[in-house]
Amino acid sequence: MNKNLNKALALITGLALLISSCTKEKSDQLLPEQNQEAVLTAEADQAVGQEQQTAAAFERDFTAMMGGTIAARQQQNIVQIAQSLPIFKSLVAAVVKTGLAGTLASTSLNATVFAPTDAAFAKLPAPFNNAANISAITDAGQIEALKNILLYHVLGVEVKRNQVAAGRSSATALNNGKLYFSNSLGLLLVNGNSLVLIANVDASNGVIHVIDDVLLPPSQNIAQIAIGNPAFSSLVAALVKTNLAGVFTGTGDFTVFAPTDAAFAKLPAPFNSAANISAITDQGQINALANILKYHVSGSRYFAWDFGILNSIPTLAAAPSNNLKGILGLNGGWIKGNTNTTFSRANPVNILATNGVVHVVDQVLLP
Repeated sequence: MNKNLNKALALITGLALLISSCTKEKSDQLLPEQNQEAVLTAEADQAVGQEQQTAAAFERDFTAMMGGTIAARQQQNIVQIAQSLPIFKSLVAAVVKTGLAGTLASTSLNATVFAPTDAAFAKLPAPFNNAANISAITDAGQIEALKNILLYHVLGVEVKRNQVAAGRSSATALNNGKLYFSNSLGLLLVNGNSLVLIANVDASNGVIHVIDDVLLPPSQNIAQIAIGNPAFSSLVAALVKTNLAGVFTGTGDFTVFAPTDAAFAKLPAPFNSAANISAITDQGQINALANILKYHVSGSRYFAWDFGILNSIPTLAAAPSNNLKGILGLNGGWIKGNTNTTFSRANPVNILATNGVVHVVDQVLLP
């Protein structure tokens, strides 16, 4: 066993050195790591600033919309407040269409509602994209799906903004799905993508937090997401070869940084394609590949916002080289392995699964 382990570790080290030497000419033209970090840190600051400006601008508009009626509105229930504000036409139409108006107006309720604006609904495909289309839905399956989505926006207890734990936390919605909160850098995001624009709109039967994206409950696990995307054929082959695929079919709470086929193609053979990976028989190479794959997995959910500014992200790889370095980006984020010469672009990010979250990366991360 020790012999195989030593062989695997030697292969990992050799693979990292080989990749580094193969790309030396290219990497010589790149910024040194400290300069990369400085540039990407500035980008992260810009990303945070943009979100802060978005929230501040919305708050000004919302305050003007509310006028001097804040105290009076606190006597209204959640549905009445939504009906009284012009930014919630789609939400109100959805609540009525799904028969949830009575539930959300109940005096016995003491709930938290994450309320998407009309602009948030407009990002969805028809017929869920505006009030008129929602009101016209007759298909029972679509109505049931919409009801499940709405219940995913509701917590059965009242949670004010200052009651959300700092950092990463979660809560169970009324559809029994999990909502994940990223409370850092002065802002609160839900499921990685949805920014809380306004918090603590008090109602007589709960509290409303206004958000800029509709929250969609996940329907696939991580393995299904990978198998269903042709850009991940090498990753799937590697998971199968190392007997790790089953880990991502069941329950769990993982973050997976998923290299594309193009990312694997940058590696030397036999790690550079699905066919070559599937043909590997050397146990040392299989062990090395398994450790590299584990280096792409964290045992809890990290959304792109949680990358923060040079946050360390623990992985399932063997110690001591088992942490990744993350930076929030303007469009996704950046991730670096210990022996990678450059940061990998993570985009798209925040692909929600039933057992975790997936971020697509353009390099294989090396411990």
